[in-house]
Amino acid sequence: MKKLLLHLVFVVIVIADLVGEYLHDPQIDHIAKPLILIWIAGYFLIHSKNIDKKVVKLALTGFLFSWIGDLLMMFAAEFTFFVLGIASFLIAQIVYIFLFLRTIDLSGKMPFLKKKPMWLIPYMAFGLIVYIILFPHLDNMLRIAIFVYMVAILSMSAMALNRFGNGHPISFSLVFAGSVLFVVSDSMIAVNRFLVEIPYEGLLIMTSYIAAQYLIMLGLLKQYE
Repeated sequence: MKKLLLHLVFVVIVIADLVGEYLHDPQIDHIAKPLILIWIAGYFLIHSKNIDKKVVKLALTGFLFSWIGDLLMMFAAEFTFFVLGIASFLIAQIVYIFLFLRTIDLSGKMPFLKKKPMWLIPYMAFGLIVYIILFPHLDNMLRIAIFVYMVAILSMSAMALNRFGNGHPISFSLVFAGSVLFVVSDSMIAVNRFLVEIPYEGLLIMTSYIAAQYLIMLGLLKQYE
């Protein structure tokens, strides 16, 4: 019952944020968006009593920098805030990499990509294609920034894949799906800002982003149930 009530609160927050995105209403967006990661971090903390303390600290740190990124991206129309937002999410991606590696270490099993490194090829191909498409539309500073961020987020998703066979299969599926949605969300941000305007971009980006963060959080909890 407690979980249901908490999730009802989350649904209200998410709907409010998506309505704000659809209506392009910054007042609704500025109220609802900061609450998303606060809820996700709070829910995780409430249900993380039996989880390795380092995993908890890494997860909460990742949520924190994602939350800071959310706040900064609310003002992304100004270039400085956009760059600072990228920097905050870059830190979050790096933290998630160490988080996923920690869960693998705790399982005591061999990482999936160590056994089958060829699964890195789709990540490298996707990153290369997207970067080549965006490259002519970026200045020198952004070419470096986008490259570094792309390496980080694709590495994050690769480390989520790296958890395959290292714990609860549902945990793997949730975290990996979340990581892929994170890549999709951030790719849409880059395409929309530097290449071509995507219809209903705010709605699509936030839907995939919220699902990404929620699935990663839920997957981590599932690993240790």
